[in-house]
Amino acid sequence: MRVLFIYPNLYTQMGFNHGLASLSAVLRAAGHETRLVNLNENLPPVPTADDVVALVREWQPGLVAFSCLTMQYPGALEMARHLRSRARDEGFHLPPFAVGGIHPTMVPELVMRDGVWDHVGIGECENALLELVTRIERGESPDDVPNFISWRGGERPSGAADGAVTDEEWVRNAVGEFPALDDMPEPDYELFDTARITAQKHGWFGLMTSRGCPYRCTYCLNHRVMDLYKADLGRSVAGLGFLRYRPADKMIAEIQGVLERYEVGTFILDDDLFTMNPEHAIAFCDAYAAAGIDVPFVVNSHVKRLDPRVAEALARAGCRILKLGIESGSPRVRTEVLKRHMSQRDILETVASADSCRLHTSAFLMVGLPTETRDERWETVDLLARARVGRFRTSFFYPFPGTEGYDFAVSGGYVSRDLQSEVSDFTDGSILDFGPEENLFIDKLGTVMPWFVNSRLDRFGAAPAAARYHAPVKDVLAMDADEWVAFKPGVRELDAELSAVCVRAGELHYAIRYNAFMGVRSDYYLAEEVGIEWATAAAKPVGERLMDLALAAAASETC
Repeated sequence: MRVLFIYPNLYTQMGFNHGLASLSAVLRAAGHETRLVNLNENLPPVPTADDVVALVREWQPGLVAFSCLTMQYPGALEMARHLRSRARDEGFHLPPFAVGGIHPTMVPELVMRDGVWDHVGIGECENALLELVTRIERGESPDDVPNFISWRGGERPSGAADGAVTDEEWVRNAVGEFPALDDMPEPDYELFDTARITAQKHGWFGLMTSRGCPYRCTYCLNHRVMDLYKADLGRSVAGLGFLRYRPADKMIAEIQGVLERYEVGTFILDDDLFTMNPEHAIAFCDAYAAAGIDVPFVVNSHVKRLDPRVAEALARAGCRILKLGIESGSPRVRTEVLKRHMSQRDILETVASADSCRLHTSAFLMVGLPTETRDERWETVDLLARARVGRFRTSFFYPFPGTEGYDFAVSGGYVSRDLQSEVSDFTDGSILDFGPEENLFIDKLGTVMPWFVNSRLDRFGAAPAAARYHAPVKDVLAMDADEWVAFKPGVRELDAELSAVCVRAGELHYAIRYNAFMGVRSDYYLAEEVGIEWATAAAKPVGERLMDLALAAAASETC
């Protein structure tokens, strides 16, 4: 049977959807055909709704399956309604519609009540989608397939789209077992325009060696997924098999196949927590090094889950960046709002440990968190200035429906419905409303976080660059809303000017690099610009390192 996937990935970060690639691989292994409509403005020409209608009529899939995050769901819903409207007006046959992904998993009943879907997928659906497709192809009733909400009898009522149905007309089936990774086929990378996506991302390529995370951070879906499976399967969390690992030999074979097909400069291991299982992490690193793969890679870690043996193995294998979820510099906010139980000491020691292994650290941050005070927002700035992580990525807190963080934000009266409809990505701005004055401060903080951090570096040791940022930060803080709106478009240009002065003076600082929400330490990006591996450059004392890199950068510009 033919299955058409639709990924409404507009106005957000362009990337590769691991879930769709895995679903497609399972279907193809069973003899089915798959195809993808990837709606992303970075991959022109973007198919129009009419293009999708024409494809459905021409290719005649037996199922149309959407995948979406919360921000992408309105686009999926609009496309599904358009398809149904055109089919009704023009009298052509439509196959069943299924929708899955994070948003349907978190609020499946709300999604089903929209009335356009025949099946709503919950959780990890590789096995379930294959069963659903098999049932549809055989003409059998699909209303009892695990992991799906489906209409009773397999038929969508005629009044569903108008809301003229009740919850009793569908059945919510319990989830099945988590798919095992050791016998899963390799992801279907060919489903996407992977070569173009990789080129657009400057050679960065995403992989997954494991699934699952044991933590219950309030902003993440993992805690709800574990609760859902625990309730449906009647087991403890330990008995769910949520944490799964793909064997190292299979990952190496997959990577070698990827390198044969695509121009890869850096692998991103998108596992929620690659360093969770030291044995798995070390086995992968040892196999990666033994295979002679000389492509650097990036991993997600945790400040309380970096075994020294793992850090050393990562360094040996060519790990370039170690990503850490710090999120807030306030111990209270991390504990009470985010349920991230880590101390300032944990963070500082892990960054120092990574630095000692010459691993470049990257911190995830959130600004605009519920109940966070102005002083606690400054605590985040100060922690970054003190820890001196290699880089940090600033985003605005986005409460995803179905998570504890969403409940917390809604009950506190923070969520703005108007802003929710305007924001398409959590790097664009906040959907929480703290009042005009605090909203303005949060936007400034999220936009020029590197300046704020630079201005406080001298509080935690010698930092000549700090004095250069005192005045710009003071000016930014003094701006009213209109002045700030007029100033924002020139931030990147002014940042480059300030950074150039620091570089010529050999002063450590952070600059906005690679994208608008990333602050990168100067020794790292200078090493990259002059073609030196950062780990090699980091062997020298920081002062000597910065002067060498500044001279090399100046020489390369002269040439």
